[in-house]
Amino acid sequence: MTIFKAGADAGNNSLKLWVKDSSPITIPTVYALYMGETTELMDMDDIPADELINNIDVTINSKALTFNGQRYVIGEKVLNDNLQAIELEKQSDKSKDEIPVIVTLAGLAIDAMKKQYTKDNIEVSYDLSVALPVSTITQANAMANADRYIGTHELIFHHPSGRNVTVIIKIEYCKCLPEGAAAAWGVVFDENGKVIERKIEVGDKIMKVDFQNKTLLHFDIGAGTTEIVVTEGIKFNPKLSEGLNYGVKQTILEIIKRWNRNHPRKSIDSMAEFNEIYFDSEHPRHNDLKRESQTGMLQLAQRISSAIINKIDELKDDPFVFIYGGGAAVLKDYLQKILDTKGRTTNVTFLAEPMFVNARGLLVYTCSPRYEQQKEKKLGVTPNGAKAE
Repeated sequence: MTIFKAGADAGNNSLKLWVKDSSPITIPTVYALYMGETTELMDMDDIPADELINNIDVTINSKALTFNGQRYVIGEKVLNDNLQAIELEKQSDKSKDEIPVIVTLAGLAIDAMKKQYTKDNIEVSYDLSVALPVSTITQANAMANADRYIGTHELIFHHPSGRNVTVIIKIEYCKCLPEGAAAAWGVVFDENGKVIERKIEVGDKIMKVDFQNKTLLHFDIGAGTTEIVVTEGIKFNPKLSEGLNYGVKQTILEIIKRWNRNHPRKSIDSMAEFNEIYFDSEHPRHNDLKRESQTGMLQLAQRISSAIINKIDELKDDPFVFIYGGGAAVLKDYLQKILDTKGRTTNVTFLAEPMFVNARGLLVYTCSPRYEQQKEKKLGVTPNGAKAE
């Protein structure tokens, strides 16, 4: 059986999942328990393959969950159906919280169903990498977090037509890395292990360099945390790395409070709903929300830019700086202006597709010889699935 390689970055805000040779997907990190329909569904069709992700209604049986046989509505469908959203708490311990598992398994099931859309029974195997914040990761909780994914999980996807699709997901092996450090794999290598060259400016010249042996400073601005990570190429330096216990979530929750006070009939009920309005320029409330968010976002950008500047100065010698994460997508314009004003833009890169940088790094790691060595060490199997001698 083919083993698909995947990287899953389950943040406070959304799951970013990247499976090799597939387009990355994102699912808001929210769910609601299925309470039944309020009216009878009449002559409904199956949900088309490209709309599965916006209509996740699944029953999950998994050793990783406390309650089995529970039916969940997950992600975008929670928002579209105006259901009461359950999200990660501000100070959630992601190594123990079940929401990252719920959304990650749902994402893998969607990936499997898109590959075999017409089947009612699907069995699929994955190798997976996941991540935890630098400030909370320990060897013990990284191992515990990975172990809860390894094994077999059953999801039943409920089409409104009445067709149920059973997806058996076997996660052969899982490894948990520090957030930020995971991204270094995608900065240095591609999924096939080829070294990536990037353009940089030295004096007046544009040069191509690779980052295998360079000091890299990563700022992964998330919803709940901001990771400040130093790597030499892909080698994580824990002594110089640290995690800040804030990201954009606290600021967004403050903005939501003020918005709801000023617009009680147009209330925003979750982080996921805020993102939907904030990032969609065609949403009727987009301009009003951006305007009301300005002061809070600027204040947060000033706070985070201070941490960025202090770390750049601490490392000296103009390290290569990469800024990414969901928070970077929100704060980029503010941060660029502040860093430019303070003369700290040397070797600073805001990575493209900032939301998916960690997921891509995790995927590249899953595809690496290092991952295969770890898998063989733990399970005693070689890359083709045979038992090692």
